[in-house]
Amino acid sequence: MSNYEEEHGISRAVAESDTSHPTSPNGGTGGSEVRSQFQELFQAFSRQEDQEEGDNARLLMLLSQLIPPSLQEEWMEQMEQSNKKGCPQEFIDSLPRISVAKLNSDDSCPICCTVYLEDDYPLVARLPHCGHTFDLECISVWLSKSTSCPLCRDDVTSHKVEVDTSQAELEQDWGMFG
Repeated sequence: MSNYEEEHGISRAVAESDTSHPTSPNGGTGGSEVRSQFQELFQAFSRQEDQEEGDNARLLMLLSQLIPPSLQEEWMEQMEQSNKKGCPQEFIDSLPRISVAKLNSDDSCPICCTVYLEDDYPLVARLPHCGHTFDLECISVWLSKSTSCPLCRDDVTSHKVEVDTSQAELEQDWGMFG
């Protein structure tokens, strides 16, 4: 049975001596040296109220050396997603409702798992495009935080519902007293 070093083609001496960060600006600053620089900088920040622009850049550089790039990318994605807003309330209020007559006795909300017809006055909404149905209360909370369908992840705001106005009676502008 082989050990870790043999499986990955490294020797123990190389693994123990390789403490440099690949993106180090000094071309090989060790991890402990970066940590000590960061600690000194942090202590300097805690002693002074005014922060100079150069110190901020140095602090950011040290932080980027300490935090692995994959973790930095994950945090950036999380920040982008947290900045995303859900659907506007007008969109949620305009979702088409399903009448009680069109509901089956075993239809239930996929979010709360409540059978629609167990409620005396169910408010069931259908999402545009994908057609999934939910309790209005459940889907309102979801759509206030996200713009996707909770089941199929379809972006509900990307599909605009076309309203057929050809059969609508157009109002004539007759003035106030016709």
